[in-house]
Amino acid sequence: MSSPSESTSAGSAAARTDDGVSRGLRQSLWRDLAWAFAPLCAVALVGMTVVTLDASHVHRDLQRMFEETREVSLSRALLDELRGIEQWVEAVPEGKVATHALAFTDVRRHLADARATLARYGKEEDPSVAEHDDEEDDSVLRIAGALDAIEARLGGGNSLAELQQPLQLALHGTRVLADAVAEETREIGADLDRRSARLIEFVLVLAAAVVGTIVWLGTRLRRRVLVPLRELQVNTAMVAHGRMPRAVQLDHDDEVARLARSFDAMARQVRQAREDLEQRVEERSREVLRTARLAELGTLSAGIAHEVNNPIASIAACAEGLLRDMEKGKHVEEPHLREYLEIIRKEAMRTRDITSRLLGFARQAPRSSVVVRCGDELREVASMFEHQFATAGVRLAMEVADQGAAIAGDPAEIRQVLFNLFRNALDASSRDTTVDVRLAVEDACAVIEFCDRGPGIRPEDLERIFEPFFTTKAPGKGTGLGLAIVHRIVTGHGGRISVANREGGGACFRVFLPLA
Repeated sequence: MSSPSESTSAGSAAARTDDGVSRGLRQSLWRDLAWAFAPLCAVALVGMTVVTLDASHVHRDLQRMFEETREVSLSRALLDELRGIEQWVEAVPEGKVATHALAFTDVRRHLADARATLARYGKEEDPSVAEHDDEEDDSVLRIAGALDAIEARLGGGNSLAELQQPLQLALHGTRVLADAVAEETREIGADLDRRSARLIEFVLVLAAAVVGTIVWLGTRLRRRVLVPLRELQVNTAMVAHGRMPRAVQLDHDDEVARLARSFDAMARQVRQAREDLEQRVEERSREVLRTARLAELGTLSAGIAHEVNNPIASIAACAEGLLRDMEKGKHVEEPHLREYLEIIRKEAMRTRDITSRLLGFARQAPRSSVVVRCGDELREVASMFEHQFATAGVRLAMEVADQGAAIAGDPAEIRQVLFNLFRNALDASSRDTTVDVRLAVEDACAVIEFCDRGPGIRPEDLERIFEPFFTTKAPGKGTGLGLAIVHRIVTGHGGRISVANREGGGACFRVFLPLA
């Protein structure tokens, strides 16, 4: 059972969670999009309803327009037939069947055509309004009655003048019918104009709503999406270059703001992880470098032992000579004693120099940046290989003037570079060949060149030559760390190293280090 304080804490946490969720919903981009599209959707919905209703009316009006157009043509045809009869009445009013048979025949033809035209009025599917249909039906009945009267008076011995009265009634009815059709046509046209104007107004309102929505969305998206995304892009580039990004300051709490906060937290974690990784890599690199140096010192043991044994043997011989004279009770003359002591001092100093060079190479110290004379360092390291070059039968040709170019760096690491390159050139050389070492200055850089006359490097191995644990030597002859350490140290000093095969055989390593 939970305590009251725990219940209160849980309730407060739940309240904060609910408040955060509701605040997130209130400030969500979806809410802004919904508010942005709501007016547009309302306008579109109302407009589509109006347009749908107007479309049905327009369809009916177009049907009415087609029907009225047909009736207009019928009215004109009927009027033409009646005027044909009128022309004969006006031309020969006294004419009778006996004297003007041709005229009566033509009148009967016009009358038949008029009846046929009149019969085409009043289709069952006529979409006209009821008032217009009633008026049209009345006119049709009056015209039909007038045509019946005309046909009745054509019989017997009546003259064409007897047709004048019913003919005028028919003409009047036809004109009334034509006027009614024209009036409805004008009403249909006016209705279509009103609906077209309403459609244009709707299109304008819809266009205004669309433009307003686009402008509003553009403004909101620029302030709440594009600007934060641009800052996130800048921060991403800063993280890619290993720099700590600045926090994105936003005055709202939506999806983009939460993304920005998540990115800031991720960037801090990545930065911390990167710093931890770099620290571990640096520690492991120092351990590998220390191990490699100890291994390389072991390879020097034979040469160092030989060089140290010579002066020690001389010292021991002088000491034994002095002891023999003293044991025999002989008095050692001062010149002879001085000679022995001078040999002992010289050989002791020689031993000290050898051990000093060895200790200077093996000493582990924090990285420092001081002025390093490349010529002095070359000569110092070369002296450590004199015995090994002599034993291998390889000549060393050095082209170094005075102290050489000055660079800024760690002397111990520079000596490590030179040691590995000397050792690499010696291992690649066969007896009776020469290793050329040259120091020059090119483009504000000290250039140290090591060239041997060995077998060279296979083209497919050139790109991997500086990879850790990659070696072209026979198994058990190399660890594959020497050139990798050289590459790390050179690049750590702001320089670069390259390798190429020489014409005629051999490889040439070139180290470029910025001048101090």
